[in-house]
Amino acid sequence: MTEPILRMSGISKSFNGVPALADVSVDVHRGEVHAICGENGAGKSTLMKVLSGVYPVGSFDGTITLEGQPVAFRSINDSEAAGIVIIHQELALSPYLSIAENIFL
Repeated sequence: MTEPILRMSGISKSFNGVPALADVSVDVHRGEVHAICGENGAGKSTLMKVLSGVYPVGSFDGTITLEGQPVAFRSINDSEAAGIVIIHQELALSPYLSIAENIFL
């Protein structure tokens, strides 16, 4: 098996002592598409915020490697410069637009 393009290993993040992520690991290989699914409060957004630098290195435990190299994102600008862009969920949809139009919006 080839080396993953992205590896998140042992990611843990707590807020005021309450764990949001506990030892989460994800590997993504070139050409793969992944979906992160779960109930409200499952840690989906927290995991993506760790990956995108919203929660900077040092505010969580674990490691992130990109193309086999360790990365330490301190901001969204750092992750975007490395080619990682997160499209955040938009809850305010227009009932008067089609699905395609809402996505474009």
